[in-house]
Amino acid sequence: MSTSLRTAVAAVILIVPVALELAWHPFGDHAFGMEVFAVSQIVGWLLIGSVCRQAAAPTTRLGRFGRAAVLVGCGLQVAFGAVYGATAFDGEPWEAAFLPFLLGFLALFVGGVTWGISLLRSGAAPWAGRGLLAVGVLGLMAMLFGMDPWHDIFLLSAYAAWVIVGRGLDTSTLLRTPTAPASPVDATTSR
Repeated sequence: MSTSLRTAVAAVILIVPVALELAWHPFGDHAFGMEVFAVSQIVGWLLIGSVCRQAAAPTTRLGRFGRAAVLVGCGLQVAFGAVYGATAFDGEPWEAAFLPFLLGFLALFVGGVTWGISLLRSGAAPWAGRGLLAVGVLGLMAMLFGMDPWHDIFLLSAYAAWVIVGRGLDTSTLLRTPTAPASPVDATTSR
């Protein structure tokens, strides 16, 4: 699956439960809706984390720090989904589960901005850099504006911005591709 496709699938997986809750409020208040939301968080953020891990390690200290912070943010979001899902079976999720959610978006803000700036400065993947800046800033705005509809607008926009990151990485040379071992024919002809 290409990077663009993985980030698009992840964005849809993250967006759909939030959009369903907006369209039909009881969905988010029911234990089933909460479990769907939790699973979407786990699967969506694992996909995004796999994209970030596949990207070549940045050459600058700022870029390496930013990428590491984004990966920490992805991990915190997965942890949130797991704790939220494990405690929402009765329709009353543990409120403290939102701590990794908030910390995850803080890490995504710091990482998205620093890795994004690094990609823009180097010119290696300008669209991925712009997408990471959008992910970071929009995610932070979702946390700062807790009232609806602003929270949901910023949250959905932050999720959608991952599509830009994936497309930007696909059009760059930053994706690590596994190197195939030399074939026996190559080994004999190079002697």
